[in-house]
Amino acid sequence: MIKTHSIYLVEDHIIVRNGFKELIENMGNYKVTEEFDNGKQLINKIHVGQPDLIIMDLTMPVMDGKATMRWLKEHNIKYPVLILTLDTSDKTIIDLYKSGVRGYLPKTCTAQTLKSAIDNILTTGYYHNELLSNALLRNDGYPVRDERMEILNLCSDRELHFLRLVCSPDEFTYEQIAQKMDVHKRTVDGYRESLFEKFKLRSKTGLVLFAIKNELVPL
Repeated sequence: MIKTHSIYLVEDHIIVRNGFKELIENMGNYKVTEEFDNGKQLINKIHVGQPDLIIMDLTMPVMDGKATMRWLKEHNIKYPVLILTLDTSDKTIIDLYKSGVRGYLPKTCTAQTLKSAIDNILTTGYYHNELLSNALLRNDGYPVRDERMEILNLCSDRELHFLRLVCSPDEFTYEQIAQKMDVHKRTVDGYRESLFEKFKLRSKTGLVLFAIKNELVPL
């Protein structure tokens, strides 16, 4: 039996929200199980259910998307969040990504792009698109130094070496990385799984984005 994924939708414009709900539920095995006008309503009920994904607007009254993401991070609540917004500035993207957003789309995106984003987040943990890539590559130092040092302290030298190879523009396979590190592929798999576990990642794309965002590898 195919699982139906539970989605929470946070959007203050009812007409827009209804449109997104109909679109999302017609795209696959998705069900919008809760709807909220703003982040405050969401956090008041966040412990009631267990959504597979939260799709949230950025600009809302009472409690907007940025404030909601800060609250979720402070309370260690890690449901994946996809942001839909008209604000595509680099700083906004970086700030939200740092706060734990797993994907970021303009509201002008196509239905197919929205479906790809939902599918990718549910299967790999992240949605990686050109907006996010460009913002990360143009980053002028938004990552906080203390956070970066904390992350570095959690990684062994071999794990950091592995990360540098994963992020190489040569796009090495895990087998090639094992050869370059002069270890068995099972050892490389161990480095990968260790980093996945430490930083709640689930894919090679997630590793690359995590490393770039926190300046763990040179650009």
